[in-house]
Amino acid sequence: MTYLHAEAVSSVVTAALDRSTVSGATHKFYRYPARFSPKFARAVIEAFSEPGDIVLDPFVGGGTTAVEALRAGRRCIGTDINELALFVSKVKTTILSEEELDFLRSWFEIFEQQLKISKTSGAHETWREKGYFRHLESQETWRHRNLIQVALEQIDQLKSENLSDFMRCVVLRSMQLSLDGRRNVMTIDEVRSKISSHFHEMILDMSALREELPSSSLAQHPNLAKCNAADLHTNSDVLGMGTPRLVVTSPPYPGVHVLYHRWQVRGRRETAAPYWIANKLDGDGERYYTLGNRHEKELKTYFENLKGVFSSISKVIGPDTTVVQMVAFSEPDWQLPKYLEVMEESGLKEIVPTFGDEQRIWRDVPNRKWHAERQTRREGSREVVLFHRKG
Repeated sequence: MTYLHAEAVSSVVTAALDRSTVSGATHKFYRYPARFSPKFARAVIEAFSEPGDIVLDPFVGGGTTAVEALRAGRRCIGTDINELALFVSKVKTTILSEEELDFLRSWFEIFEQQLKISKTSGAHETWREKGYFRHLESQETWRHRNLIQVALEQIDQLKSENLSDFMRCVVLRSMQLSLDGRRNVMTIDEVRSKISSHFHEMILDMSALREELPSSSLAQHPNLAKCNAADLHTNSDVLGMGTPRLVVTSPPYPGVHVLYHRWQVRGRRETAAPYWIANKLDGDGERYYTLGNRHEKELKTYFENLKGVFSSISKVIGPDTTVVQMVAFSEPDWQLPKYLEVMEESGLKEIVPTFGDEQRIWRDVPNRKWHAERQTRREGSREVVLFHRKG
């Protein structure tokens, strides 16, 4: 087994154990499930890559790696099978000009006046027919559905895709806070207030990010692509970028229930409304996004798919590439050894950091909310950081 010296990972250890809330840049644009902290992503990027290097995140999720790679002057490849993830990542890393932001500030004054639930049309009926309004047509939620529709009809009039996507993300963020995982949904007046406050906050965050970046970074927009991580070695977008110096990611957790693609309205009533808001298509059920059924005996499908993913990653990286993962387990006593076995079968050798008496970095996740029934066993709220290189 190869070891990393404490000096090489001291900043990563500190960042991994940091319990502060997510903040900075555009990270608060959307609360993507099971995201790791920007501080962790930044510490890993700075510890294991140099400016201009390629950073790969094959489960890009909410785009934390992509944003931090951009800020650190690295080139980034981010892939995912979830179109909602790619939408959010794109909005977070598409730097709007001051002229575009000024236009939106002026446009928003008119937009805000149009947010009336009585003004809907039949323009979005196709989304209803495809099931994207499910659990948004009850007595408690039909007003929210109407408000979303009115907002989207105004946004559809914007001629710029980047501006349209930014505004869709404003609505997405506000409606997630208003509906997802809440015992009682927000009132319409509260939602309107959130849309306004989120808009102005996101405008300021985007402006601050633009000012922070050097002109050279503005030209290094992350390469975001829809791709099954098991197909990385055949994807022209990935291969065309060159060999990654670093892979930093958080794969789906074995046996842990995380709802990456839908919201839960008033309990466990799932809705695909976020895809409607983002103007994207929902791929499939939960197991499509999590590598397998968490109830399957020995998680056979999960580990088969995991092997396919990391075998593909092994084919696109070089001998000096570092692979850093943050993972949680429902039953770590057997799942962690199995996970490490799969890594080895995929051509990756674990590198263990040594610091104090510990050999691995474990962290308790603060305020983690899984979309599942409460259980006495809470192993899914503990994560471990794993380091590998090509064997």
